[in-house]
Amino acid sequence: MTTVLRSDDMRRRNRNLIMEIVRRKGAISRSAIAQTAALSPATVSTISNDLIAEGVLVAQGNGSAVSSGRGRPSVHLSINPDFRHAVLIILKIGALNVSIIDYAGAVVAHQDFHIDMANIRAEEFRRTLIAEVRRTWDTSGLDEAQLARISVAIQGTTDTAGVHMLRSPMTPLTDVPIGPWLEEAFGAPVRLANDCDLIARALNWRDPERYSDNFAAILLAHGVGMGLFLRGQIINGTKSSGTEFGHMLHRPDGALCRCGSRGCIEANAGDYAILRRYRGDPADSAPASRVSAREIAAIAEAGRAGNERALDALAAAGRALGSGLAGIYALVDPFRIAFVGHGAAAFSLMEPALRQTLENSNARAARDVPIDLFPDEMPLVREGCCIDALSDIDARQAAKVNDFARA
Repeated sequence: MTTVLRSDDMRRRNRNLIMEIVRRKGAISRSAIAQTAALSPATVSTISNDLIAEGVLVAQGNGSAVSSGRGRPSVHLSINPDFRHAVLIILKIGALNVSIIDYAGAVVAHQDFHIDMANIRAEEFRRTLIAEVRRTWDTSGLDEAQLARISVAIQGTTDTAGVHMLRSPMTPLTDVPIGPWLEEAFGAPVRLANDCDLIARALNWRDPERYSDNFAAILLAHGVGMGLFLRGQIINGTKSSGTEFGHMLHRPDGALCRCGSRGCIEANAGDYAILRRYRGDPADSAPASRVSAREIAAIAEAGRAGNERALDALAAAGRALGSGLAGIYALVDPFRIAFVGHGAAAFSLMEPALRQTLENSNARAARDVPIDLFPDEMPLVREGCCIDALSDIDARQAAKVNDFARA
């Protein structure tokens, strides 16, 4: 089917494309934009001049270029950091992290708060969340009119609209309207996203060649989650965000999972599962509420020293992960994996069992799938949150074609 773009649609798309190119490059000339975007120099000049007039971009001389003494000096375009600001919120077990970023993505204010949501009531959570965000905003000294977007990373699942937190290991609360709470309090658009989805988005932005059309980011921490990119798009459910990789069934009637079921991948590969098996606790014993990165590092160190119980616990984690990947690869073919989180620090002792499981499955072709490791997930979650917020501001500004039409 042939799609015909109206002139406004084409202009909006080109405006957004130019903003994305400038954002990725940091500083770039109009001629380089035209080459990268496959647009005519005249089109780039017209749109970039509009974006400068709107305050989105700034033009400055390229001080690093050596002047030849001829012609006009080279002028580079960059994002105007003062154009708009955004709030980034990361909600995870026991913690609330709030950052204020400028339009170029630099952090201008940041605060970490402890929040125990295990027994919190919805109204108390609402008041606490709003109060801590407002406290962080106040430290920035910015006018609230500068706030253009709030992006929230959730350890758990959201609805596909990114409005409600449906469920989370942080709290027994379900279907929590975090989006409406924040939008009413601050008057800015809000979107919630699963933390693993944001990790995958950050990898795609950071290295679009390595993490392009098909890959997965798998979180190995207290939970086991997956952000899945297929054909260049994040894959979610029909009603909820995130792919519940950690709660795929690995072994019927197996070890007790944090979700209350038995035999999940997470019940064997989550940090609490590794610790439980290493200690020799029964498989149906309650998962530890928190396990530190230091504890997992100690188990990995014991395994490298030949400790049989540590080696057994980490091999069991590898088999569970390999089993889940084998099932997915049977459906959609093998793709690159990035393991993220403190569990990745012990991955070298999980990897043989994982690859052996793939070798013995119908996903045999995936036995040599490339795997990357990122032991600290927080920078990636924050970066994904940042890209989510700024890309939305870009898209909204790009859509204001008629508002800033040239005479």
